This record gives sequence, C-alpha cells and structure tokens, in this order.
Amino acid sequence: LLVNLAEARECVDSLLELLPSMHQHTTDVEAALGPALEAAHEIMKPIGGKLSVFSSTLPSIGCGRLMNRDDPAKLGKPGEHKLLLSAAEYYKELAFRMSHVQISVDVYLFSRYYTDVATLNDLAKFTGGQTHRFPAYYDTKDGEDLYRLVTHSLTREQGWESVIRVRVGKGYKVTDFFGNFRLRSTDLLTVPCIDSNKAFALQMAVVEKGVESQCLSVQSALLYTTSFGERRIRVHTVCVPVTSFTSHIYTSINSPVVTALLFKQAIARVTSASFDKAREHVRKSVTSLLRSYSYTSGAYSTSQALELPDNLAALPLQCLGMLKHEALRDRNVLSDKRAAVHAYLYPMGLNEVEIAVRPRLLPIESLDGKSMPQELELTAASIDPSQCLVLDDGKSFMILVGNRVDPKWVNTVFEAMDAKSMRLRDLEENSPTELQLVYQVLDSIRTPFHKGTYVIADGTQDAAHFYGALVQDRTMGEQSLDEYMQFILRR
Repeated sequence: LLVNLAEARECVDSLLELLPSMHQHTTDVEAALGPALEAAHEIMKPIGGKLSVFSSTLPSIGCGRLMNRDDPAKLGKPGEHKLLLSAAEYYKELAFRMSHVQISVDVYLFSRYYTDVATLNDLAKFTGGQTHRFPAYYDTKDGEDLYRLVTHSLTREQGWESVIRVRVGKGYKVTDFFGNFRLRSTDLLTVPCIDSNKAFALQMAVVEKGVESQCLSVQSALLYTTSFGERRIRVHTVCVPVTSFTSHIYTSINSPVVTALLFKQAIARVTSASFDKAREHVRKSVTSLLRSYSYTSGAYSTSQALELPDNLAALPLQCLGMLKHEALRDRNVLSDKRAAVHAYLYPMGLNEVEIAVRPRLLPIESLDGKSMPQELELTAASIDPSQCLVLDDGKSFMILVGNRVDPKWVNTVFEAMDAKSMRLRDLEENSPTELQLVYQVLDSIRTPFHKGTYVIADGTQDAAHFYGALVQDRTMGEQSLDEYMQFILRR
C-alpha cells in the first residue's frame, strides 16, 4: 500500500482521478476515521513521515467515534470553555503513538456542520502538525485556496524526526512551552516534522535568588533529518544582559514577541481555566506593564497623554486586538470556529500573530503599480466613501467598496452576483490593468493560509463584519484605543 511516488506516479494519479466516482452513489454516511488512522499508522510505522487527513463529517463508527456535543446555549456563559476541551483521549493517545514513530499529522476539515475540531486537533497538536478548517467547502469558492495550502504543505522544505532541547543559565528554569509538539521531558520537544511555519514559545522563571551574573544564557538545539537523509543539528544561543534598572527593561521589550507569547498563553488558559481568566490575563499583563512604565518614566507627568517609546507604541493596540479577536472575544462564536482559530494561531510565528491582532487596511482604488498603498489606521475615521479598502487579517481578505467609488472602476474589478453581492473578477491574460493591479497587491501579501476573498458593499448588513475588525474603535464590547489609553492613566 505504500509506494514510491516516482515509481508509481501513474497508479497514484489514476487513484486520485477515480476517487470522486468510487463512492458517489453510496448511501452510507458513517465515517470510520479512527480505523482509517490506525491503518495509516500501521503502514507508516516503519518509516514515519507526514500524514494528511481529509474529513468532511464527524467520526461516527469504530474507534475514535465522537458524539455531537455542540451546545450553542453555552456560548458566552461561564462553562463555554469546556466545549473546547478534548472529548476523548483516543486521538491524543493515537497522536502520542504516531509521534513515537515519527509521524506528523495535518488535519483538513470541510463540513458545514459540527465536527468537534477541538478533539480532532489533538492529532496535529501532539505530532507537530497543523489543523485547517474549510467550513461548508465548495470547490469553486475554496478549491484554489485548498490547492495552494496543500501544495505548500507538501513541497516546502521540511525537517524530519526532529527534537528540540532548550537550556537556560543557572538560577533560571523553563516553566512552560507553547506550540505543537510532544513534550518528552522537561526540556525536550519531539516534533516529527518541522518547517519554517512552526514557532515555539517558552516561559521562564527565576528559581535561585542572589545569582550574580551579567547575563542570562538561553540555548536551543534542533536535531533533524533533511529530506536527503542528512542528520543535522542547528544551535541558537543568546545571552541577554541582566540589569537592575527598570528603564533598561522597558527599552528592550519586543512588543511583537510579548504579544505572541501572551496570545498563546491566553489560548492555553482558555481550556485550563476559562475565557474570562484568559482575557483578564491579557488585559492585566499589558495594562500593568504600561502603567508601570508610565509611573517609573514619568511619561505622563506633563500631559494627560501617555507617551510610549517606539518599541512599546503598538502594544496597547495589540492588546485590544487580542481581546477583540474571535479567539478570545466575549461574543457568540461557535465552538468549532473558535477551536479552529485556536488551532491555527497556537503554533504560528510572530508575523501571523501580529497580522491577526492588528490587521492591515489598504486602499486599492488608485493603484499605480509601482509601490504598495499606504496602510491606514484601523478606525472608521479612516474610511472614505470614495475609496475601496482591503482588510487583511492573515486568514482572508475583506474588501469594502465605498458607495462613492467610481462605478466604472467597480464594474471593471468586480462582477455582481445578485442585487446585493459582488465578487472579485477572475484574473485572465487580457484582464484590464485595474484588475491586474488589485491582484498584484493581494498576491504580494497573500500567504498559503489565506482562505477566501469577500467583497462587501458599504452600507449593507455584511459591512458590520468589516467595521467590527477595526480594532482602534469601540467594538466587540471592548474599549476604543483612546479609551484604553485613558484607562491606563486613570488607575
């Protein structure tokens, strides 16, 4: 059953072509995901590798059978976080067995109905894989995005049979790790398949007081096998200066790193405690840091505005972005959608987290093809009815068409689906320059993880989704940026 692709390419292509018709007339709707995974485990056990799982329904028979435990009545209630706990130990135990024989699992989910993403994500979480969800998959809408994602997953440079060990200097210890891996010992992470899209965060603590040292040393060692069979080790060592002056600490803070770590901690805290405690952790951590800075530096002694250094200037907005993000926000978000967002962000790096909490807003109606349009502030005050704006949150593009945008330009770039909706025209060899320039901008910021481009006419009901993503304004029951800055000064 396991063949060399180069030697059996015709057989593999033939199987892929036959798959759509092999079961097209079946009336059996049961899904035996567990037995299929057990079979894949037995086949791959001698050599390891990457396993891609495609599922369009809730596993319903055999080992790994799951029940529909979705309960919309719990959304926004104290017990909501329990919907994001794994419902069965089976998939975690299977993931441990797969990790032991160097198998990494990527999970692709396609159902419009509940599929218990929180439980199935254990397959990816503990094998160094990734979970992707395409709700209500439709080929003409999602096919290109799925193709791009699977191609990227299978063709990017990969490391195999990898382990990561982290050591810290005397007087300190690592207290927690965040990411997709299996923890084999206190400082050893097993990651059967590693690539540049995976990120790992760690938290440290002081365990011995009075240790006199001019710096703190942190060393990470990655041992892996290349696709050519070479065993390699990559070692990174950093020495961080130790200081007794708080001003030195504030000037050395890297806000994207702080944001990514806080977000991963909050996602972990959702399942270990509750949404309220996760949101409070983010809010209290950032507010305490900024308030402490204002007290020690006198940043607001001469005015009622808090003046932050460049390295901290983005942190208040990043805090609001986390609190308003569908991963944490106190609004009705379906449990499968919330679990899929957690599964996407938890193993991601700084760039992906940064764009998730602080999306980019770009005008695209007057492109010159020579430079990128200037990024706008994430507030409704930035929106001009004569502009067409694209909002990029790292997962999808939302395009807002102002009601005073040139109709000729609109008809050139978009096509009407019905009386109330539009779509971006397909790019063809002889497409107008205006459409080519729009695609040029989108393609320059598109990642393999983007899913969907949604065109919204300003003034319609769907425009609320666009305005809800403008994190500088008062949205999702949270403060605006100006209100949050004043809140820091008041207390």
